[in-house]
Amino acid sequence: MASLQDKSEYEKSSIVLKKALTLMVKNRIPPNPNHYSVWYTFVDKSNFDLCREMSDVIARGFCTETKSRELYNKYIASESEKSLELIKRDLEKMVCEMSSSITDASAGTALFQSKISTSFDKLKKAENGGLTIEETMSVMHEMVKNSKEVAKNVEMFSRQLSKAQTEISELKDQISLFQKDASTDALTDLLNRRSFEVDLNSLGERDLPFSIIMCDIDYFKRLNDTYGHQVGDIALKMVARVFNEKTRESAMAYRYGGEEFVMLLPETPVSIARQIADSMRRRIEKLSIIIKETGTKVSNVTASFGVAASDGSESPSVAVKQADLQLYEAKRLGRNRVMPMSI
Repeated sequence: MASLQDKSEYEKSSIVLKKALTLMVKNRIPPNPNHYSVWYTFVDKSNFDLCREMSDVIARGFCTETKSRELYNKYIASESEKSLELIKRDLEKMVCEMSSSITDASAGTALFQSKISTSFDKLKKAENGGLTIEETMSVMHEMVKNSKEVAKNVEMFSRQLSKAQTEISELKDQISLFQKDASTDALTDLLNRRSFEVDLNSLGERDLPFSIIMCDIDYFKRLNDTYGHQVGDIALKMVARVFNEKTRESAMAYRYGGEEFVMLLPETPVSIARQIADSMRRRIEKLSIIIKETGTKVSNVTASFGVAASDGSESPSVAVKQADLQLYEAKRLGRNRVMPMSI
């Protein structure tokens, strides 16, 4: 049963969301996650600077979609998102420059072909005795001059192309780095909640059966309060390492949020998933942390697990809820255990 505090938070969130949606409709803002986050934050008054700027905008009339997007980029978007937007602009600029260079090179080539054709016509006249030696030499000099101009243009285009290739290679490296940042958790280096949602939806779209393991570190708040957040971070990294050790073949591990972790195991029987979960549980309870400053040994770090499975015929979210319920039951029964007890 949800606590009074949980109900209060839920009711508050519902009220804020309704007000945000009303304002979005009034200002004709498209309903996408980025815009939602801007207007929810505005109504919730959780970002002073955003609220002040949005209030000024609304006071002058109404907020446009462009302004809403600008506020998202300014106050809410992560550094990775902002960097990716800059990379996108750089690519667009590069494409325009290359298009212009290609157009110039094509125009230069067409002009050269025209001049060469004219020169050949004149040389035919020379063959028939229609040109003097001086006029023939003049035609030859003109052909050499035109050839040099084309060679110069080709060399310039080649340099521009080489420069563009170098810049594209650098941008590809940056994009790969930012994509990694966007999909992984900075502290544990596991995949993050966003990646979990993407992979879970992918399993659902392909109707693939899978098992899921949900894990929560026991008494994590007490660990932080007693020894400090630095020790808490070490515990998170150690548990993440255990999850990494157990990933195999197509199985993927994620930091679900806070002290929670998840593992997705496509086409894996729930009985095998439970064995893996219990193996991780036993590995975690053997972990210990030594605080260098004091020499204090922090042991008995434990975790609770919930396991469930989907046969692929229903929404994958059903299995997530079942695993969460099993995790809650493991906590209720005393922690440091895997639920269900047997499969």
